[in-house]
Amino acid sequence: MRQTDRRPAKMFQLNPFRLTDASLWHFLMLQGMVIIAYLLARQWFLHQQREKLKLLRQLQEEINALRAAQMERATLPEATGRDDLKEVAGVNLKVESILNSVGIHRFGQLAATQVPTLQTVLEEHGPLIFSFDPATWPGQARLAADNRWAELRAWQEEARRGSHLDIEQLIREGLKQKTKPKRGIARTIPRPDPV
Repeated sequence: MRQTDRRPAKMFQLNPFRLTDASLWHFLMLQGMVIIAYLLARQWFLHQQREKLKLLRQLQEEINALRAAQMERATLPEATGRDDLKEVAGVNLKVESILNSVGIHRFGQLAATQVPTLQTVLEEHGPLIFSFDPATWPGQARLAADNRWAELRAWQEEARRGSHLDIEQLIREGLKQKTKPKRGIARTIPRPDPV
């Protein structure tokens, strides 16, 4: 009986035809598949990027339309003359000129303007103006328009010292002066009432 050189059959053979350059062919096919996968993934990524840019443009247009509508809705009461808006803490000469350019000349007009509208005006007019926080400007302007200068000055002084008093509460209730006990005998002896 003649023995034949038989090898056990493999389930998967990389070189079934016993080609001498089969590994080169396998490498080339693998490279081709990688290139095709890269091109398909690149096309998918570019498509996704175009869709996101399109959505971003639509959202930016909607934001711009809402800002324009908000600016149109912000109706300022007509007033004659001008007030010195620099009396409001946080308003300097540049900010006052910007407010004047959009039609805010009086304390009553500034008091009637909403904070988001002020922020939008400051963002759209001039560099570095957006760093100002106009959150308390309408409240301060309301105090100035009502000729409550003492309360306004007291609030501004407290704000300079670092106290964060609510300007709206001040408008509703009035500023309560903090009395500090002073040193000396004159404070402890009650003074007689004038007759």
